[in-house]
Amino acid sequence: MALNFQNIKGDTFNEVTFELLLNDEPYSLVDAIIRMQLRKEYGGIPFLSLTSVENSGLTITDAANGLFKINEQIIDICAFNYLYDIEIEFEDGTVKTYISGNFLIKNDVTR
Repeated sequence: MALNFQNIKGDTFNEVTFELLLNDEPYSLVDAIIRMQLRKEYGGIPFLSLTSVENSGLTITDAANGLFKINEQIIDICAFNYLYDIEIEFEDGTVKTYISGNFLIKNDVTR
């Protein structure tokens, strides 16, 4: 699924919640690890890396019901239209990327 975001450099990014469903039923995130990175180009260096390990930018809020979120946080990286995706590693070792898109960071005027 393509989903685009935007934020102003140095501003607080508001929390975004997700529900992982399979055939309209919640899909378990028990013992899953979720990762998200912003890069300028495919294979390039990550400018922002988030993970659900120790709630480092991502949080699994209800594992049994497939709920997770991008945490509210200040994003202070260079202005650019980044590529991102959200990758989930399930307890059986299966890795799936269900969400990707562009993440536009715009310059602010007031400093």
